[in-house]
Amino acid sequence: MEILVVKADPEADFDSYCGRFVKYISPERRERVERMRSERDRITSVLAELTVRIQIILHTGMKNEDIRFDYGEHGKPFLHGRDDFQFSFSHAGGYVAFVCGKRSVGVDIERTDREKENIARRHFTENEYEAIYTRKEKTFAEIWTAKEAYVKYLGTGLSKGLNTFDVLDDSTGCRFVSFDVDSGMTVTSCQDTDEETVLKMITADELFESLKGMLLK
Repeated sequence: MEILVVKADPEADFDSYCGRFVKYISPERRERVERMRSERDRITSVLAELTVRIQIILHTGMKNEDIRFDYGEHGKPFLHGRDDFQFSFSHAGGYVAFVCGKRSVGVDIERTDREKENIARRHFTENEYEAIYTRKEKTFAEIWTAKEAYVKYLGTGLSKGLNTFDVLDDSTGCRFVSFDVDSGMTVTSCQDTDEETVLKMITADELFESLKGMLLK
């Protein structure tokens, strides 16, 4: 499985950077973007859906105008009419992470310096907490993103308490793979197969170039 991470230019201006691509995303996301005040948040939000759409086009051969999304009980997105194509995405701080497969998958990306011991005490199992602060085998970001990726894999979102499962033992039946991304970001994928997981990083400009050839025909 490939984790695709797309990095936006932190100095970019929304209108000149990705404003011309807004018309290719869903009306619902366009409305959310219009309400955002932060330039970086607006860019990241548009970049997230563009990443999803370009990957769907690449993997399924669908046309952008034919892409429709259904949503699970807790908001997990699915590609309408394609049970054989599962995907997950996450975005934070100018980065977008995306994974896909024939079976359910999950991914999460977060800042590496987010560590909060009080969060770990509330939301981590004793084993996970000790792995960070006693045994020092894992970082806060690795466990936090693994937990987020798992609830995305399940499709439950945070309706499932994060302290009700342990991502370090075999109880989830899933495999978690973490990578340190530049500029202090950590990304983790969740899958229920032993398939090798690799990280691919591209810039938003590289994504936009591919979009020009696919969405702007």
